[in-house]
Amino acid sequence: MTRRQIGLAALVAAGLTIFSAGCAGAKHLSASGTEIPDEAWAAAEARVREEGIPPALELEVIGLYSEGRQNSVLHAMRAGLTAIRIGRFDLAKRFFDRAIPEVEALQEGAPQAERAKSVFVAEREKWFKGEPYERAALYFYRGLLYLRDQDFDNAAACFKRSQLQDLRGEDANIPSADWGGAEWGLALAALKQGRPEEAAAALARAAKFPSRQGDFPAPRAEQNLLLVVEAGQGPIKARGGRQGEALFYSELPLLIPKVEVRRSGALLARAAAAENLFFQASTRGARAADRILAGKADFTEGAGAAATVLGVAAVGTAISGQSDIAAGALGAAALGSALASASSRPETDVRRWDNLPHSIFLIGLTVPPGRNVLEVIGLDAAGRPAENQTFDFHAPEQPHAPLSLCFLRF
Repeated sequence: MTRRQIGLAALVAAGLTIFSAGCAGAKHLSASGTEIPDEAWAAAEARVREEGIPPALELEVIGLYSEGRQNSVLHAMRAGLTAIRIGRFDLAKRFFDRAIPEVEALQEGAPQAERAKSVFVAEREKWFKGEPYERAALYFYRGLLYLRDQDFDNAAACFKRSQLQDLRGEDANIPSADWGGAEWGLALAALKQGRPEEAAAALARAAKFPSRQGDFPAPRAEQNLLLVVEAGQGPIKARGGRQGEALFYSELPLLIPKVEVRRSGALLARAAAAENLFFQASTRGARAADRILAGKADFTEGAGAAATVLGVAAVGTAISGQSDIAAGALGAAALGSALASASSRPETDVRRWDNLPHSIFLIGLTVPPGRNVLEVIGLDAAGRPAENQTFDFHAPEQPHAPLSLCFLRF
């Protein structure tokens, strides 16, 4: 066997394995697992400092500024929800308003949406737009912020968009557009605008949803405080199937299925969750993306097998001393099949809006002017107190006070 033949055989063998090698030593990795250039990370850090971003948001916002459009929606979603929880409603609106146009652009028909169907584009390399439940949650939280701003028209529009995103789930045979929390918010917005018929219609729809977790008080026009209680951890995405081409959800148990609110020991309200995000995530049925990914798995296996056969033939030709041209042709074909197999990576995308809660409780209250010390108690499945939080709410003195919004998390 000549040195040239040995070199050709080594080249073919290397070509068949090179695509399984990973990159090591990345200093900063994106949400997609790709390396972020040092200069991009440093520029993002400087921008975060310049803008005075709170420490709780720094890492997400650095990711938002350094990773480009690939993960911009994901980081904006996470940062927006964290901003709500630390009381920075201004930043929450800013980040959600950054995510929403991107989500709209990534719907069917946009160039990136078409690219996402390609068999040669890895799921994790596509621009993140979220699953239907994540997109619905984006509009839901934005609607809550519009309620706080007394912008009831835009609040209603967001709650309707929340339902529309849920309706856009990729399996039309499975019940969808059943976000009870969105209908509750729509009802409150309608009541604040003097439209009781619209509110009644929204609540009637919610009462029939399969997502309903139990009874929760209906909103009323005179309420001046909306208490939003988040509990538990949101859906966890995982891969399954022959090559990780299927998407599955897992659930951490919810330890607080009901919440009650008391003032000076007196019961003001008791409610089940208005929304269960695990239910919303896991009742979509088979997604179109899963079917595409299953096709990718078939393609990858076929291309990989062809690469192996051609590669073995090329090595055998080189070793046997046959034509270098023949060995080279077989080697090129093997490399082409390996390229196709490597380019068609079927693993489903498991990036997720990972600070979403498991369930959301919506409780409207009418409290008197001045200081109100409210106790929020999380009840376990047996109705026993499991957790509690106390907070002060200072209701405005003026009549017909605007709606205030308070977020708590268990």
